[in-house]
Amino acid sequence: MDVSTSEQYGLLVVQISGDLDSTTASVAEHEVLNLIEQGKPLILDMTACRYISSAGLRVLLMIGKQLKSQGGTWAFAGLSPEIIDIMEMTGFSSFFSICSTVKEAAHTLSHT
Repeated sequence: MDVSTSEQYGLLVVQISGDLDSTTASVAEHEVLNLIEQGKPLILDMTACRYISSAGLRVLLMIGKQLKSQGGTWAFAGLSPEIIDIMEMTGFSSFFSICSTVKEAAHTLSHT
């Protein structure tokens, strides 16, 4: 698992590559939570994320709670069909904006 950042469309984009599971979840949580800035939107680009476990879902929930508490917003980009299925089965898709691309996520966040 690797976490990297870039700025696209004037927003912070955090890319998660590899597997987000019990082995990597705490590292991902620490790295992403350190990137959150008061009131700033964030795009979580999961295009290169192959797998997510319940530990990974917990991390996403923690990130979402932290962003919300600081007045920020966020959106997912590039989720695989398998991860979208997991998000739908767990009800996470009703809590988070899920977009096909980073560009679509940026557009979504600019209208929230």
